[in-house]
Amino acid sequence: MLYLKYFGAIFFDSNNDNDVCQIVYSVILFITGIIMAIMSPYVVLEFDDWSEAFSMSMSLIICTIVNISSCISRMVFIYNVKFKYQKYKTTLEGFEIYIPTDTVALKHIKYFSFFVIFLCMSFIIPINGLKMYYIFNNHVNPILMTMYFLFYYIHNLSMVCTELHFAIQCFVVYTKFRDIHEKLIQINDEQNYYNYNVRYPFTVNRMTPKRNDATSLCDIIYEKDFYCSKDKVSPLANTIELLRIKYWLTREAVNDLKGLFGFQMGLSIICIATLTLFDIYTEVFYSRAYSAYYIPVFRSNFLFIGWILQYSSRICTIVFTANTATKQVVKIKKLIAEMNNRYLDCSTKEELHLFYYQLSICPSEFTIFDTFTINNGIITSAIAAGSTYILILVQIHSEK
Repeated sequence: MLYLKYFGAIFFDSNNDNDVCQIVYSVILFITGIIMAIMSPYVVLEFDDWSEAFSMSMSLIICTIVNISSCISRMVFIYNVKFKYQKYKTTLEGFEIYIPTDTVALKHIKYFSFFVIFLCMSFIIPINGLKMYYIFNNHVNPILMTMYFLFYYIHNLSMVCTELHFAIQCFVVYTKFRDIHEKLIQINDEQNYYNYNVRYPFTVNRMTPKRNDATSLCDIIYEKDFYCSKDKVSPLANTIELLRIKYWLTREAVNDLKGLFGFQMGLSIICIATLTLFDIYTEVFYSRAYSAYYIPVFRSNFLFIGWILQYSSRICTIVFTANTATKQVVKIKKLIAEMNNRYLDCSTKEELHLFYYQLSICPSEFTIFDTFTINNGIITSAIAAGSTYILILVQIHSEK
Protein backbone atom coordinates (compact mmCIF):
# COMPACT_ATOMS: atom_id res chain seq x y z
CA MET A 1 0.00 0.00 0.00
CA LEU A 2 2.91 2.31 -0.54
CA TYR A 3 1.07 4.15 -3.31
CA LEU A 4 -1.57 5.09 -0.72
CA LYS A 5 0.86 6.45 1.83
CA TYR A 6 1.31 9.88 0.30
CA PHE A 7 -2.24 10.30 -0.93
CA GLY A 8 -3.34 13.53 0.71
CA ALA A 9 -0.41 13.11 3.12
CA ILE A 10 -2.74 11.49 5.63
CA PHE A 11 -1.85 7.80 5.48
CA PHE A 12 0.34 7.83 8.53
CA ASP A 13 3.53 5.79 8.42
CA SER A 14 3.75 4.29 11.90
CA ASN A 15 7.42 3.49 11.37
CA ASN A 16 8.25 7.18 11.02
CA ASP A 17 6.61 9.38 13.65
CA ASN A 18 8.29 12.50 12.24
CA ASP A 19 7.14 12.05 8.66
CA VAL A 20 8.14 15.17 6.71
CA CYS A 21 5.04 14.97 4.51
CA GLN A 22 2.82 14.97 7.58
CA ILE A 23 4.54 18.04 9.02
CA VAL A 24 4.53 19.97 5.73
CA TYR A 25 0.89 19.14 5.05
CA SER A 26 -0.18 20.22 8.55
CA VAL A 27 1.72 23.52 8.25
CA ILE A 28 0.14 24.23 4.86
CA LEU A 29 -3.31 23.46 6.24
CA PHE A 30 -2.99 25.76 9.24
CA ILE A 31 -1.45 28.61 7.20
CA THR A 32 -4.20 28.46 4.57
CA GLY A 33 -6.79 28.36 7.34
CA ILE A 34 -5.43 31.60 8.81
CA ILE A 35 -5.30 33.20 5.36
CA MET A 36 -8.94 32.23 4.71
CA ALA A 37 -9.98 33.85 8.00
CA ILE A 38 -8.14 37.05 7.01
CA MET A 39 -9.68 37.05 3.51
CA SER A 40 -13.26 36.56 4.74
CA PRO A 41 -14.13 40.29 5.15
CA TYR A 42 -12.84 40.98 1.64
CA VAL A 43 -14.76 38.20 -0.12
CA VAL A 44 -18.06 38.38 1.75
CA LEU A 45 -19.60 40.78 -0.79
CA GLU A 46 -18.15 38.93 -3.78
CA PHE A 47 -20.60 36.03 -3.48
CA ASP A 48 -23.99 36.00 -5.18
CA ASP A 49 -25.99 34.43 -2.34
CA TRP A 50 -26.23 37.14 0.31
CA SER A 51 -29.04 36.23 2.69
CA GLU A 52 -31.04 39.05 4.26
CA ALA A 53 -32.46 36.60 6.77
CA PHE A 54 -29.01 35.59 8.02
CA SER A 55 -27.21 38.87 7.13
CA MET A 56 -24.44 36.72 5.71
CA SER A 57 -23.40 35.01 2.50
CA MET A 58 -24.42 31.35 2.54
CA SER A 59 -21.28 30.34 0.64
CA LEU A 60 -19.09 32.14 3.17
CA ILE A 61 -20.82 30.26 5.99
CA ILE A 62 -20.08 26.95 4.24
CA CYS A 63 -16.41 27.83 3.64
CA THR A 64 -15.95 28.99 7.24
CA ILE A 65 -17.50 25.80 8.64
CA VAL A 66 -15.22 23.61 6.52
CA ASN A 67 -12.17 25.72 7.37
CA ILE A 68 -12.71 25.52 11.14
CA SER A 69 -13.70 21.85 11.06
CA SER A 70 -10.69 20.92 8.95
CA CYS A 71 -8.21 22.65 11.28
CA ILE A 72 -9.79 21.13 14.39
CA SER A 73 -9.89 17.70 12.73
CA ARG A 74 -6.23 17.98 11.77
CA MET A 75 -5.17 18.96 15.29
CA VAL A 76 -7.08 16.02 16.76
CA PHE A 77 -5.56 13.73 14.13
CA ILE A 78 -2.02 14.84 14.98
CA TYR A 79 -2.67 14.25 18.68
CA ASN A 80 -4.20 10.81 18.06
CA VAL A 81 -1.37 9.75 15.76
CA LYS A 82 1.19 10.69 18.37
CA PHE A 83 -0.48 9.08 21.37
CA LYS A 84 -3.01 6.50 20.12
CA TYR A 85 -1.97 5.12 16.73
CA GLN A 86 0.74 2.88 18.13
CA LYS A 87 -1.79 0.96 20.23
CA TYR A 88 -3.92 0.30 17.16
CA LYS A 89 -0.88 -0.91 15.25
CA THR A 90 0.13 -3.19 18.13
CA THR A 91 -3.38 -4.66 18.25
CA LEU A 92 -3.28 -5.57 14.56
CA GLU A 93 0.20 -7.04 14.99
CA GLY A 94 -1.18 -9.20 17.79
CA PHE A 95 -3.81 -10.49 15.39
CA GLU A 96 -1.13 -11.31 12.82
CA ILE A 97 0.64 -13.49 15.39
CA TYR A 98 -2.29 -15.91 15.46
CA ILE A 99 -3.22 -15.93 11.78
CA PRO A 100 -1.26 -13.71 9.36
CA THR A 101 -3.24 -11.92 6.68
CA ASP A 102 -3.00 -13.91 3.46
CA THR A 103 -2.19 -12.46 0.07
CA VAL A 104 -5.81 -12.62 -1.05
CA ALA A 105 -6.94 -10.41 1.83
CA LEU A 106 -4.13 -7.96 1.13
CA LYS A 107 -5.19 -7.75 -2.50
CA HIS A 108 -8.78 -7.10 -1.43
CA ILE A 109 -7.61 -4.26 0.82
CA LYS A 110 -5.59 -2.72 -2.01
CA TYR A 111 -8.46 -3.05 -4.49
CA PHE A 112 -10.92 -1.55 -2.02
CA SER A 113 -8.52 1.31 -1.24
CA PHE A 114 -8.05 2.09 -4.91
CA PHE A 115 -11.79 1.91 -5.56
CA VAL A 116 -12.92 4.29 -2.79
CA ILE A 117 -10.12 6.75 -3.58
CA PHE A 118 -10.92 6.69 -7.29
CA LEU A 119 -14.66 7.02 -6.62
CA CYS A 120 -14.32 10.04 -4.34
CA MET A 121 -11.69 11.77 -6.45
CA SER A 122 -13.71 11.26 -9.64
CA PHE A 123 -16.45 13.39 -8.07
CA ILE A 124 -14.31 15.90 -6.18
CA ILE A 125 -11.52 16.92 -8.56
CA PRO A 126 -13.55 17.53 -11.77
CA ILE A 127 -16.39 19.38 -10.00
CA ASN A 128 -14.12 21.57 -7.90
CA GLY A 129 -11.85 22.22 -10.88
CA LEU A 130 -14.82 23.24 -13.01
CA LYS A 131 -16.05 25.70 -10.38
CA MET A 132 -12.60 27.29 -10.09
CA TYR A 133 -12.52 27.55 -13.89
CA TYR A 134 -15.88 29.36 -13.87
CA ILE A 135 -14.73 31.74 -11.13
CA PHE A 136 -11.39 32.51 -12.75
CA ASN A 137 -12.91 33.23 -16.16
CA ASN A 138 -16.24 34.81 -15.27
CA HIS A 139 -15.92 36.57 -11.92
CA VAL A 140 -15.22 40.29 -11.71
CA ASN A 141 -12.52 39.67 -9.11
CA PRO A 142 -11.03 36.37 -10.31
CA ILE A 143 -7.67 36.32 -8.52
CA LEU A 144 -9.08 36.92 -5.04
CA MET A 145 -11.95 34.45 -5.37
CA THR A 146 -9.88 31.76 -7.09
CA MET A 147 -7.29 31.87 -4.31
CA TYR A 148 -9.99 31.75 -1.66
CA PHE A 149 -11.67 28.70 -3.18
CA LEU A 150 -8.32 27.00 -3.75
CA PHE A 151 -7.61 27.22 -0.02
CA TYR A 152 -11.15 26.07 0.72
CA TYR A 153 -10.76 22.98 -1.46
CA ILE A 154 -7.45 22.15 0.23
CA HIS A 155 -9.27 22.02 3.56
CA ASN A 156 -12.13 20.07 2.04
CA LEU A 157 -9.65 17.56 0.60
CA SER A 158 -8.05 17.17 4.02
CA MET A 159 -11.35 16.06 5.51
CA VAL A 160 -12.00 13.73 2.57
CA CYS A 161 -8.59 12.08 3.04
CA THR A 162 -9.27 11.48 6.73
CA GLU A 163 -12.61 9.91 5.82
CA LEU A 164 -10.90 7.64 3.28
CA HIS A 165 -8.30 6.66 5.84
CA PHE A 166 -11.09 5.69 8.25
CA ALA A 167 -12.95 3.73 5.56
CA ILE A 168 -9.85 1.76 4.60
CA GLN A 169 -9.11 0.90 8.22
CA CYS A 170 -12.74 -0.20 8.64
CA PHE A 171 -12.27 -2.53 5.69
CA VAL A 172 -9.14 -3.96 7.34
CA VAL A 173 -11.23 -4.70 10.44
CA TYR A 174 -13.92 -6.19 8.21
CA THR A 175 -11.40 -8.66 6.75
CA LYS A 176 -10.47 -9.75 10.29
CA PHE A 177 -14.10 -10.35 11.29
CA ARG A 178 -14.80 -12.09 7.99
CA ASP A 179 -11.84 -14.42 8.54
CA ILE A 180 -13.25 -15.47 11.92
CA HIS A 181 -16.71 -15.95 10.43
CA GLU A 182 -15.44 -18.08 7.53
CA LYS A 183 -13.49 -20.36 9.83
CA LEU A 184 -16.54 -20.85 12.06
CA ILE A 185 -18.63 -21.68 8.98
CA GLN A 186 -16.08 -24.28 7.93
CA ILE A 187 -16.03 -25.90 11.36
CA ASN A 188 -19.83 -25.84 11.52
CA ASP A 189 -20.19 -27.46 8.10
CA GLU A 190 -17.73 -30.17 9.01
CA GLN A 191 -19.67 -30.89 12.18
CA ASN A 192 -22.93 -31.12 10.24
CA TYR A 193 -21.96 -33.26 7.26
CA TYR A 194 -19.07 -35.40 8.48
CA ASN A 195 -16.87 -34.23 5.68
CA TYR A 196 -13.70 -36.28 5.88
CA ASN A 197 -11.81 -34.05 3.46
CA VAL A 198 -11.58 -31.25 5.99
CA ARG A 199 -9.21 -28.65 7.30
CA TYR A 200 -10.03 -29.53 10.92
CA PRO A 201 -9.74 -33.35 10.89
CA PHE A 202 -10.66 -33.68 14.54
CA THR A 203 -14.27 -32.78 13.72
CA VAL A 204 -14.88 -36.10 12.00
CA ASN A 205 -14.55 -37.99 15.25
CA ARG A 206 -17.14 -37.14 17.86
CA MET A 207 -16.10 -39.89 20.22
CA THR A 208 -14.27 -38.57 23.26
CA PRO A 209 -11.08 -40.57 23.81
CA LYS A 210 -9.89 -41.57 27.23
CA ARG A 211 -8.31 -38.84 29.28
CA ASN A 212 -5.70 -38.91 31.89
CA ASP A 213 -7.29 -39.41 35.31
CA ALA A 214 -5.42 -36.37 36.62
CA THR A 215 -7.26 -34.13 34.16
CA SER A 216 -10.85 -33.05 34.66
CA LEU A 217 -13.35 -33.65 31.88
CA CYS A 218 -14.01 -29.89 31.55
CA ASP A 219 -10.37 -28.80 31.58
CA ILE A 220 -9.04 -26.88 28.60
CA ILE A 221 -5.40 -27.51 27.89
CA TYR A 222 -3.60 -24.39 26.68
CA GLU A 223 -0.69 -24.77 24.30
CA LYS A 224 1.81 -22.23 23.05
CA ASP A 225 1.30 -23.31 19.46
CA PHE A 226 -2.37 -22.95 18.56
CA TYR A 227 -1.80 -24.12 15.01
CA CYS A 228 -0.67 -27.58 16.06
CA SER A 229 -1.93 -28.21 19.53
CA LYS A 230 -0.52 -31.18 21.38
CA ASP A 231 -3.86 -31.61 23.14
CA LYS A 232 -5.49 -34.54 21.36
CA VAL A 233 -8.50 -34.52 23.70
CA SER A 234 -10.06 -31.07 23.08
CA PRO A 235 -8.58 -29.73 19.82
CA LEU A 236 -11.87 -28.13 18.79
CA ALA A 237 -12.03 -26.24 22.08
CA ASN A 238 -8.54 -24.89 21.46
CA THR A 239 -9.56 -23.77 17.97
CA ILE A 240 -12.63 -21.97 19.32
CA GLU A 241 -10.44 -20.36 21.96
CA LEU A 242 -8.08 -19.15 19.23
CA LEU A 243 -10.97 -17.58 17.32
CA ARG A 244 -12.22 -15.97 20.52
CA ILE A 245 -8.82 -14.38 21.11
CA LYS A 246 -8.79 -13.13 17.53
CA TYR A 247 -12.22 -11.58 18.02
CA TRP A 248 -11.04 -9.88 21.19
CA LEU A 249 -8.05 -8.39 19.36
CA THR A 250 -10.25 -7.21 16.49
CA ARG A 251 -12.73 -5.66 18.92
CA GLU A 252 -9.82 -3.80 20.52
CA ALA A 253 -8.91 -2.55 17.05
CA VAL A 254 -12.47 -1.23 16.67
CA ASN A 255 -12.19 0.61 19.99
CA ASP A 256 -8.84 2.05 18.90
CA LEU A 257 -10.36 3.26 15.64
CA LYS A 258 -13.18 4.95 17.55
CA GLY A 259 -10.59 6.81 19.58
CA LEU A 260 -8.58 7.70 16.48
CA PHE A 261 -11.36 8.78 14.13
CA GLY A 262 -14.59 9.16 16.11
CA PHE A 263 -14.29 12.92 16.59
CA GLN A 264 -13.21 13.54 12.98
CA MET A 265 -16.02 11.40 11.56
CA GLY A 266 -18.51 13.33 13.69
CA LEU A 267 -17.22 16.60 12.26
CA SER A 268 -17.26 15.18 8.73
CA ILE A 269 -20.86 13.98 8.97
CA ILE A 270 -21.95 17.33 10.42
CA CYS A 271 -20.11 19.21 7.64
CA ILE A 272 -21.52 17.00 4.88
CA ALA A 273 -25.06 17.41 6.21
CA THR A 274 -24.60 21.20 6.51
CA LEU A 275 -23.09 21.53 3.03
CA THR A 276 -25.92 19.50 1.50
CA LEU A 277 -28.53 21.55 3.33
CA PHE A 278 -27.10 24.93 2.33
CA ASP A 279 -26.40 23.87 -1.26
CA ILE A 280 -30.00 22.78 -1.73
CA TYR A 281 -31.18 26.03 -0.17
CA THR A 282 -28.97 28.22 -2.37
CA GLU A 283 -29.83 26.22 -5.48
CA VAL A 284 -33.54 26.79 -4.87
CA PHE A 285 -33.43 30.47 -3.91
CA TYR A 286 -30.22 31.77 -5.51
CA SER A 287 -30.31 30.24 -8.96
CA ARG A 288 -29.94 32.25 -12.17
CA ALA A 289 -33.10 34.18 -11.46
CA TYR A 290 -31.52 35.62 -8.31
CA SER A 291 -28.00 35.91 -9.62
CA ALA A 292 -26.42 39.09 -10.91
CA TYR A 293 -24.49 37.05 -13.49
CA TYR A 294 -25.83 35.58 -16.71
CA ILE A 295 -23.11 32.99 -17.09
CA PRO A 296 -22.09 30.27 -14.58
CA VAL A 297 -19.84 31.58 -11.83
CA PHE A 298 -20.59 30.03 -8.46
CA ARG A 299 -23.25 27.49 -9.40
CA SER A 300 -24.96 25.66 -12.23
CA ASN A 301 -27.18 22.61 -12.56
CA PHE A 302 -24.19 20.44 -13.43
CA LEU A 303 -22.22 21.70 -10.43
CA PHE A 304 -25.18 21.11 -8.12
CA ILE A 305 -25.56 17.49 -9.27
CA GLY A 306 -21.81 17.00 -8.86
CA TRP A 307 -21.87 18.39 -5.32
CA ILE A 308 -24.75 16.10 -4.31
CA LEU A 309 -22.93 13.08 -5.76
CA GLN A 310 -19.78 14.15 -3.92
CA TYR A 311 -21.53 14.47 -0.57
CA SER A 312 -23.42 11.20 -1.11
CA SER A 313 -20.26 9.27 -1.93
CA ARG A 314 -18.48 10.66 1.14
CA ILE A 315 -21.18 9.84 3.66
CA CYS A 316 -21.88 6.43 2.10
CA THR A 317 -18.18 5.58 2.27
CA ILE A 318 -18.12 6.39 5.99
CA VAL A 319 -21.39 4.70 6.91
CA PHE A 320 -21.40 1.61 4.70
CA THR A 321 -17.85 0.51 5.48
CA ALA A 322 -18.36 0.89 9.25
CA ASN A 323 -21.75 -0.82 9.13
CA THR A 324 -20.50 -3.70 6.96
CA ALA A 325 -17.62 -4.38 9.34
CA THR A 326 -19.83 -4.51 12.43
CA LYS A 327 -22.48 -6.64 10.68
CA GLN A 328 -19.96 -9.46 10.59
CA VAL A 329 -20.15 -9.59 14.39
CA VAL A 330 -23.89 -10.30 14.21
CA LYS A 331 -23.21 -13.17 11.81
CA ILE A 332 -20.54 -14.58 14.14
CA LYS A 333 -22.92 -14.41 17.10
CA LYS A 334 -25.67 -16.28 15.22
CA LEU A 335 -23.24 -18.98 14.15
CA ILE A 336 -21.89 -19.41 17.69
CA ALA A 337 -25.45 -19.82 19.00
CA GLU A 338 -26.17 -22.44 16.35
CA MET A 339 -23.01 -24.39 17.15
CA ASN A 340 -23.65 -24.22 20.89
CA ASN A 341 -27.04 -25.91 20.45
CA ARG A 342 -25.40 -28.98 18.95
CA TYR A 343 -24.00 -31.82 21.01
CA LEU A 344 -20.29 -31.22 21.59
CA ASP A 345 -17.82 -32.14 24.27
CA CYS A 346 -17.88 -30.20 27.51
CA SER A 347 -14.70 -28.24 26.81
CA THR A 348 -15.92 -27.07 23.42
CA LYS A 349 -19.33 -26.02 24.78
CA GLU A 350 -17.58 -24.04 27.52
CA GLU A 351 -15.48 -22.18 24.95
CA LEU A 352 -18.55 -21.51 22.80
CA HIS A 353 -20.40 -20.21 25.86
CA LEU A 354 -17.51 -17.89 26.70
CA PHE A 355 -17.36 -16.72 23.08
CA TYR A 356 -21.11 -15.98 23.00
CA TYR A 357 -20.91 -14.16 26.33
CA GLN A 358 -18.03 -12.08 25.02
CA LEU A 359 -20.00 -11.17 21.89
CA SER A 360 -23.03 -10.20 24.00
CA ILE A 361 -21.40 -7.96 26.60
CA CYS A 362 -18.66 -6.51 24.37
CA PRO A 363 -20.33 -5.48 21.09
CA SER A 364 -18.17 -4.08 18.31
CA GLU A 365 -19.68 -0.84 17.04
CA PHE A 366 -18.27 2.32 15.55
CA THR A 367 -19.68 5.28 17.43
CA ILE A 368 -19.35 9.07 17.37
CA PHE A 369 -18.57 10.52 20.80
CA ASP A 370 -19.77 7.16 22.23
CA THR A 371 -23.30 8.41 21.57
CA PHE A 372 -24.26 7.92 17.91
CA THR A 373 -23.67 4.58 16.24
CA ILE A 374 -22.42 4.71 12.65
CA ASN A 375 -24.83 2.45 10.79
CA ASN A 376 -27.25 2.67 7.88
CA GLY A 377 -29.86 4.30 10.10
CA ILE A 378 -27.80 7.47 10.36
CA ILE A 379 -28.46 8.20 6.67
CA THR A 380 -32.23 8.04 7.02
CA SER A 381 -32.02 10.15 10.18
CA ALA A 382 -29.94 12.76 8.35
CA ILE A 383 -32.44 12.86 5.47
CA ALA A 384 -35.36 13.31 7.86
CA ALA A 385 -33.59 16.05 9.83
CA GLY A 386 -32.42 17.76 6.64
CA SER A 387 -35.94 17.84 5.21
CA THR A 388 -37.18 19.49 8.39
CA TYR A 389 -34.50 22.18 8.30
CA ILE A 390 -35.12 22.81 4.60
CA LEU A 391 -38.72 23.64 5.44
CA ILE A 392 -37.54 25.96 8.22
CA LEU A 393 -35.16 27.75 5.82
CA VAL A 394 -37.97 28.10 3.27
CA GLN A 395 -40.15 29.75 5.89
CA ILE A 396 -37.34 32.10 6.94
CA HIS A 397 -36.71 33.05 3.33
CA SER A 398 -40.38 33.67 2.60
CA GLU A 399 -40.74 35.98 5.62
CA LYS A 400 -37.82 38.27 4.78
